[in-house]
Amino acid sequence: MLARGGANVAGALLTGPVRDRLRQVVNATSSTTNRWSYGGNGSGTQPDPATVASDLAVVAGQLQTQVDSLVCDLNPAPAGSGATVRVRVYFTNTACAGSTTYPSGVGLPTGVKLPSGRFVDGSPRGGTGDNNLQQYSLPFVMVAEATQGTYRRNVVLQGEYRFPIGRSSFARYALFTNVHASRGGEDIWFTDRTLFDGPVHTNQYFRFYRNPWFGGEVTSAGCTSPGVSSCSGSITPGASFMSADGRSQNFIAESSMSPNASAPTYRGTQPAFTDGVSWRSSFVKLPDNDNRQREAANDRGLLFASNLYSLDLYATDSNGNLLTRNASGQWQPAATYQYIKACTSSSSSSCTEYRYTDGPSKVLYRKSGSSWVVVQNNFNGVIYVEGSIDRLRGPSRVPANSSNPDNAPPALAHFAEITIAARNDIRITRDLKYENPPCSSSPTRNPDGSVTRATCDNLDVNNILGIYAQGTSSDPGDILIGGGDASSGLLAPANIAIQGVLMSSRGIVGVENYNSISPAGDVNLLGGIIEYYYGAFGTFNSSTGTFSTGYGRKFTYDQRMLNGKAPPYFPTTELDEVGTPRVISFGQREQVY
Repeated sequence: MLARGGANVAGALLTGPVRDRLRQVVNATSSTTNRWSYGGNGSGTQPDPATVASDLAVVAGQLQTQVDSLVCDLNPAPAGSGATVRVRVYFTNTACAGSTTYPSGVGLPTGVKLPSGRFVDGSPRGGTGDNNLQQYSLPFVMVAEATQGTYRRNVVLQGEYRFPIGRSSFARYALFTNVHASRGGEDIWFTDRTLFDGPVHTNQYFRFYRNPWFGGEVTSAGCTSPGVSSCSGSITPGASFMSADGRSQNFIAESSMSPNASAPTYRGTQPAFTDGVSWRSSFVKLPDNDNRQREAANDRGLLFASNLYSLDLYATDSNGNLLTRNASGQWQPAATYQYIKACTSSSSSSCTEYRYTDGPSKVLYRKSGSSWVVVQNNFNGVIYVEGSIDRLRGPSRVPANSSNPDNAPPALAHFAEITIAARNDIRITRDLKYENPPCSSSPTRNPDGSVTRATCDNLDVNNILGIYAQGTSSDPGDILIGGGDASSGLLAPANIAIQGVLMSSRGIVGVENYNSISPAGDVNLLGGIIEYYYGAFGTFNSSTGTFSTGYGRKFTYDQRMLNGKAPPYFPTTELDEVGTPRVISFGQREQVY
């Protein structure tokens, strides 16, 4: 039982923590420009097997070191049992070299051999950021040994560690900046108000004050002057720190961080990196065009060739009525339709209404008089606007003067998967909420300084929204929470709720007129923000901590994005992302001594 339990522990590590280590190895070893992540740049429908084998041998070698650090000094035997359980996982012919338990390493069991890594299936890519998956396999051998007194037993299991690779989506970031400063050049500091529970990246470097908290991986490229497509300045891994009393600040290079680069402190400032930090990550280029989204909209989506006065999303029942809350706070009934309404002016005669229902083939209908006519089979969820969207909104709150976003009916039905892309600015003027949100709370700072993570226990839901502004050289394409004239419908409500991933390739995600509009509570975001510059949301009184203008930030990361979920045709990076690996067992042998 102890030996079998050790094998179970190793199996759980392969599908859990080892996946994170594999992602790091793949990012360091895979080709980002060839047609195949591993296997060269051949023109066939499969990569060259010999090249795949040699490429994956490098992966196996690097992964072996990572796995050894996880398992070789582990003893998962129950406390007080007097037993010892040792586990080894072989991706190469030698495991555990340099460990405390086996300083010289241990070779494969007698009679056991490891074949070469191989390509399983998948499609080649053109190197343009498409999201075709390729699946590769690394053979492995697992050995679990248990001893208790004079008894010994081992379990030897052989199998394949299969993993898919595809272009990673920008939706995976809780926060991404190309330049970690405002568009005007003002420094941006992470403070003890900062709570991010997903991956955070900048192509520049971060600034820390007091005790910001990060629940996901934190990475920075260290570029002193990030450009549109690459680092145009020097690369200096490190970060700026301000003392807790605010009297001094200093840029500290990674090599000079104290006590170490994984947990640096500076005169009372100590950021918490609960999922690790890297100060020398790769530069991640933002998209330089939105061709993929436009083509998708023209193919099986909706394409609008001019600016939109308004774009409305709302979920309804079978009679076209908005959903209402029951006594338990749940929306009822379950949505039958997803509505999309586009207007080119304030006149109702300029509006076109669409709807579709759930099902394997999402048939999109357009309203024509009192009838509905089919305009698209197998609707892909992409809405593209060749211009700007002046008012992007969900249903109004009930009652309309409420400052509580809970009173806004859902904008997205439980089955709706939508990406809204525009060439220029997008202004959000009302709540945009899911019928079935994946999370029910936000991360919070406790009185003792600790952080309670968000509650996200509904991660199987389908509704998802992406909002993407590409921008041009003359118009950066900002995504703005409305701060304009209320009578014209350009002012967002207090405590606005936005559930979706927001991305601006050339501009910011921020609040319009943030430094002049009255305080309006928080922006309650469930999703992530990707932007070129860091967008401002409001101003606050540094003495009292209260907001003077605009909004505060109350952000929750959508944990579904860590597992590869993304809005349809959402922009992808030029880096490879490892999907969920599969451990396939070919058989095992057991031996009792």
